Amino acid sequence: MATMKAAVIYEAGGPEVLKLEQRPIPKPEAGWVLIRVKAFGLNRSELFTRQGHSPGVAFPRILGIEATGLVEEAPGGEFAKGDVVATAMGGMGRAFDGGYAKFTCVRAGQIQ
Repeated sequence: MATMKAAVIYEAGGPEVLKLEQRPIPKPEAGWVLIRVKAFGLNRSELFTRQGHSPGVAFPRILGIEATGLVEEAPGGEFAKGDVVATAMGGMGRAFDGGYAKFTCVRAGQIQ
């Protein structure tokens, strides 16, 4: 199984709760796209989530509500491998793992 580096949190707290770990690279289903992350933003939303002010977020979680990078895989054919893309919100880092990782998997419709 291929792995990636990711910053994972297991509980609310200060910056010390961010743990750099090896995690499995997500596998996209049809309608989802795997992005090789080149950059992601740091913003108040993630700060509030990390501090425990987002009750709907379940831990463990990879934060990050936005990312830019290169398409690695798009099983539905929406994008070609290597396309430069950006994505934001749509549940990233809250309902599913986000951009604080080498790869993230998001719905094709939320990619620009």
